[in-house]
Amino acid sequence: MEENKTPFKPVSHRAAEGKLYLIPSFLGEDNKAIIPDQVKEMVMQLDEFIVENAKTARRYLRAIGFTKNFDTEVVINEIDKHGENVAPKLLANISKGKNIGIISEAGNPCIADPGHELVRYAHSRNIQVVPLVGPSSILLALIASGMNGQQFTFHGYLPIQSADRIKKLRQLEEIARRHNITQIFMETPFRNDSLLKDALHTLDADTKLCVACDLTLPTEFISTKKISDWKKLVPDLHKRYSIFLLGG
Repeated sequence: MEENKTPFKPVSHRAAEGKLYLIPSFLGEDNKAIIPDQVKEMVMQLDEFIVENAKTARRYLRAIGFTKNFDTEVVINEIDKHGENVAPKLLANISKGKNIGIISEAGNPCIADPGHELVRYAHSRNIQVVPLVGPSSILLALIASGMNGQQFTFHGYLPIQSADRIKKLRQLEEIARRHNITQIFMETPFRNDSLLKDALHTLDADTKLCVACDLTLPTEFISTKKISDWKKLVPDLHKRYSIFLLGG
């Protein structure tokens, strides 16, 4: 007897409801070609955006060819770390058929920025979320590091205080070496040198560290070495956007 199966039906969205687009940005303005044409074409159709900083968002939009008047044709709302609390207000127009875009300060939205709270709310309201293709410093660093790309963890920013940061580095080193799970983290550009100093004085000589700076830019630098080799020639990372990876 043939089994009676109920056909799968995708989640439906109201015809009049808009979508939430996740818009990638440059990792640095020296390589504007990194944004695909399909992303640019999609962005040109939008007139409402959610961003971290309106000034840099406007500069980014102009750089990719956006021509609408910011004073009369475009709505740009800023969001801070408390994204979840303001999501109903910021996404209200989607229920009226408006498409809205979230623009990251750098790379893809929702990674190390508050955009994920808006996406969480969108899913809870059955709003369609559309991620657009663009550069991710985390993934670019990972694939260029030579470290395990099947098991990895991104930790965001490490503790600011040196003692706490050293403790965290030792924990990440233990996981990387014992389980071969690549440990990825970052720092604000003006604290890069302090983080690297702590890493070189704390981690074992044989531990592998990848430093990936200025990804996609003319000054791009990516190198994976043992801690003992890094100590022979320490790079200057001050004010350079960097990703760090520890491997077993």
